[in-house]
Amino acid sequence: MSLQVLIVAFVVSYLGSIPPGTINITSMQLSVQGLKRPAFFFALAASLTEFIYAGITVRFQIYLSKHPAFTENFTIITAIAMIVIGVINMFSTTDTNKLITRASEMKGRNGFKRGVILGVLNPLTIPFWLAVTAYLQANEWVDLEASHYWLYLVGISTGTFCLLLTVNSLGQKFTSIASNQFLVHKVPGIVFIGLGIYNLYQWANF
Repeated sequence: MSLQVLIVAFVVSYLGSIPPGTINITSMQLSVQGLKRPAFFFALAASLTEFIYAGITVRFQIYLSKHPAFTENFTIITAIAMIVIGVINMFSTTDTNKLITRASEMKGRNGFKRGVILGVLNPLTIPFWLAVTAYLQANEWVDLEASHYWLYLVGISTGTFCLLLTVNSLGQKFTSIASNQFLVHKVPGIVFIGLGIYNLYQWANF
């Protein structure tokens, strides 16, 4: 189970970080500018910040899971959360040009410092990991007891770090990928809605 927890967290974090935002666009921009070292430390800082955010979120998730009112309705709560995330993705759009402009306006040449700042200004990771963790627990894909909690967080931060390194290696090519609204928004939206409907089916037949 330990290896499974680590792998599942890594894969979900890697795929969940693909939709374009200020963090991965900034990482791409640093790479395009030839600032490989700042780009590396930027990715490291952003992934460490994700570790902290996810740690707080998962602790809250564990706290909720120990209360009867939550556990008795665990499946339906997870289903609703997944469907909401899916619908938000379906109707979301990303203007990569605006994100690039916003990233270029960030002050400070220190990659690590910039990664911490943008990581802190990205609180949307909290509801994302709350819903995803609830789903993974509901379907027994992860067990967060004892050391598994830390393995889960390591998988999350490592997934984010590796995705940002991938963005660094892609450089300008990431812009064309990020501009594909169907790929970065509609596909994840369909997946989340599908998972939510599956949970509703499980709840209805419990």
